[in-house]
Amino acid sequence: MKRHINLSLLFLLLFSISCSQKKENVNKVPIAQNTGIPFSWEAANIYFLLTDRFYNGDESNDVNFERNRETAVLRGFEGGDIKGITQKINEGYFNDLGINAIWMTPVVEQIHDGTDEGTGYTYGYHGYWTKDWTAIDPNFGTKEDLQALVRTAHKNGIRILLDAVINHTGPVTEQDPVWPDSWVRTSPKCAFDSYENTIVCTLVENLPDIKTESNEAVE
Repeated sequence: MKRHINLSLLFLLLFSISCSQKKENVNKVPIAQNTGIPFSWEAANIYFLLTDRFYNGDESNDVNFERNRETAVLRGFEGGDIKGITQKINEGYFNDLGINAIWMTPVVEQIHDGTDEGTGYTYGYHGYWTKDWTAIDPNFGTKEDLQALVRTAHKNGIRILLDAVINHTGPVTEQDPVWPDSWVRTSPKCAFDSYENTIVCTLVENLPDIKTESNEAVE
């Protein structure tokens, strides 16, 4: 009887080790290759990240546009960039978590200066204070870096979901003048007491609202 119990325990131990080894092997293979199933957003495991706060893959681009003024705590650029995300994909970080889609904050060019909206002096580290939607902010990297990120992600069975804010620009500063009146409105501030006072207004003070309701051509 004792011998049967010992054999059973040995079998369970070997089975457990075998399962563990198989699990490790599976985790090292891109998700798309694991299943053979075409990518589907309905079944996506999405990882949201703040680009500037995720991982610094290139310390040479940490300071641009003379953004070297002291900021409030955690209100400045911390060094995270596109190359940092690519590096972590290559290291298997996302595959090990079962992630097959990365939702990243905007990487377009931010206002060059900073401002204080009540939380202390702040730069556009979060990516939501756009100055130019057609350019990549050098603090985050280059267009080539973004292309490399997408290629690397797809090779690993991962899709990239790039956040975008197109209803307002960044705050107005000495280095970042307000856009033309034909493009934006600078008042009134949204009161949120009616539909009109929720849409045709600025979200907060000094955050010009783009006239998305207008069909007029602008230059």
